[in-house]
Amino acid sequence: MKHTLFPWERAVRFDHGVLVGEVEPGQHKFPRHVVLHRVDIRPRSLTPAAQDVPTSDGVLVRVTVVVRWSVASATTFVVASARPEDELYTAVQLALRSAVVTRAHSAVDPEREAVAAEVLAAVSARADELGVVVSDVAVRDVVMPGELRRAALAELVAAAEGRAALERARGETAALRSLLNAARLAEEHPALLELRALQAASTVVVDRPARKS
Repeated sequence: MKHTLFPWERAVRFDHGVLVGEVEPGQHKFPRHVVLHRVDIRPRSLTPAAQDVPTSDGVLVRVTVVVRWSVASATTFVVASARPEDELYTAVQLALRSAVVTRAHSAVDPEREAVAAEVLAAVSARADELGVVVSDVAVRDVVMPGELRRAALAELVAAAEGRAALERARGETAALRSLLNAARLAEEHPALLELRALQAASTVVVDRPARKS
């Protein structure tokens, strides 16, 4: 019986139910009693469902990660577990929970890279047992509860309003300081008022008609 394996495939061979080994890409011919389990070794992404994780200060934070992984050993991938992808999924969820539960809610988003690194380190051993390698973990979303989001928005608005009020107060203070300085100058130098009055005065020119002789 002929079998063709593509470059991104490996096959685990069983003869009469006995593990024989792996089959490389190419065209092969085996007896009918040979069973091949094909394995795709191309890199792929795993995105576990978002889970609500309690932080160290008791806030439920919804976190989503993206995991990049591939099969390192086709034989282990086939033999170690009936559902290796589900096992990896569970390992990622547990590792993510462990990374978030030790942090305050305000630290989860700023420490995305650290959380991802902890998840990667935590799942590496289990991934090896499943015959896969996890190459990258990234924290995609960190969603705070609605109450905290509204509070954060109110805080931003209040801060913006405070800055605007401060600028108005600075402008008013500068204007008052200018008036105070002008008043002091006028008090100390009365002649300045006369000069100011002369500058403000306008000259009126009257054009009278010539008298007839």
